[in-house]
Amino acid sequence: TKKEETKTEEKKETTTTTSSADTKRKELVAFAKKYLGYKYVRGGSKPSTGFDCSGFTKYVYGKFGYTLARTSSAQAKNGTAVKKSNLKVGDLLIFTGHVGIYIGNNKFIHASNPQDGVKITSLSDSYYVKNYKGARRIIK
Repeated sequence: TKKEETKTEEKKETTTTTSSADTKRKELVAFAKKYLGYKYVRGGSKPSTGFDCSGFTKYVYGKFGYTLARTSSAQAKNGTAVKKSNLKVGDLLIFTGHVGIYIGNNKFIHASNPQDGVKITSLSDSYYVKNYKGARRIIK
């Protein structure tokens, strides 16, 4: 019947949207990982000069057509809030004075500090457990 066809079409659309968002999330994380080891520079926002935490997230999301605010505190207002138990790859993680990108398996990528630069850290790391403020979904 016509009604059943419409329902099937609606289902297909939803699935496509979801998988396309999931694909975009995975691509964003793969892109972010290309910068592992790049240097940390306060105020840095591009590969040639280095990154600070919010410069890194702004740069990575920007390459996928998303505009984030420049500072970690302002990025905490971008996107929509997500519970820690509901994190998806590509979600923005907000910490006290810091921001990173969730990459799955309880880990995130971020421009850490001048000693480490861009690196992957566990969300179970005691510093980040204490300073975790929330997460924001940018890719819907």
